Amino acid sequence: VGDDFPAMMVFAVIGVGVLIAMGRRDLALFVGVAAALRAVGPGLKLGINSPRPTIETMSIVVQADGPGFPSGHAMGAALFYGAVAIVAPQVNANRLVARSIQVAAFVMMGLIALSRVRLGVHWPSDVVGGLLFGLAAVCLIQAVLLTWRRAQVRR
Repeated sequence: VGDDFPAMMVFAVIGVGVLIAMGRRDLALFVGVAAALRAVGPGLKLGINSPRPTIETMSIVVQADGPGFPSGHAMGAALFYGAVAIVAPQVNANRLVARSIQVAAFVMMGLIALSRVRLGVHWPSDVVGGLLFGLAAVCLIQAVLLTWRRAQVRR
């Protein structure tokens, strides 16, 4: 469930479809933009060009190619599951259910990030950077959405 494709993209498409069916096109756009921003990760990696761990520095379970910072898996998890955490209380009136979804989303982010370090494909700083980039993007998208909503109410 941490891979971008097919798992996260399938979840994102399903989520967008459900939100549209619920009449929440604004939230569908929010989730869709958050999922699409995952495409920024490879460009960030190339721009920063930070090396991945090597066999000499740590136990590597899976070999990965390319630059390591920021972790694309951690960034994708923060984008997708961060969006889920923000949307949950807006589509579910039951606070306990909404909070449970939020907790599950943050647990998924953490587990995906930890798995990248455990597999030896990223340094801890890579996954922290990925989480921070992803969560910052989600917060920015949410701020834009809230500003747009306020402008619609004032009209």
